[in-house]
Amino acid sequence: MKTSIEIANLTKKRVDSDFVKKIVRKTVKLSEASLDCFDISVVFVGEAESRKINRKYRKYDKSTDVLSFNLDSGYNKNGKVLEDLPASSREASRSGELVLCSDVIAKNARDNKVGFSRELAFVLAHGTLHILGWRHGKKMFDLQDEIVKYG
Repeated sequence: MKTSIEIANLTKKRVDSDFVKKIVRKTVKLSEASLDCFDISVVFVGEAESRKINRKYRKYDKSTDVLSFNLDSGYNKNGKVLEDLPASSREASRSGELVLCSDVIAKNARDNKVGFSRELAFVLAHGTLHILGWRHGKKMFDLQDEIVKYG
């Protein structure tokens, strides 16, 4: 499978691009996604931008660690799915964008008494799995924990 990962850092904080790519690739591999192509953009933003995007698409007026956008589905301005692509198209390729807030990730790492890299791996895996179509549940959370071990 061809995996394309683009990273944009719109903050002043340093981002380890190799680490980000490693976690995304490991997530895709362990998810056993049957795709020919997976394209993802990972964007790091500040708290104000995270809050703005979260408010627009999820109606939550606060910053958050990760927002996942599956670009293969149509969304209205409230973030509700309008329609999905046919199953044959979904299986061939998947495109998405993750919006991450380093400040919130750092705060969560402190609150959870873990290192920043571990928390970053957790949210990268979480967001990537959502783009791949996973929903919250034991299977998803167990896979996230397994992926974090590689981080």
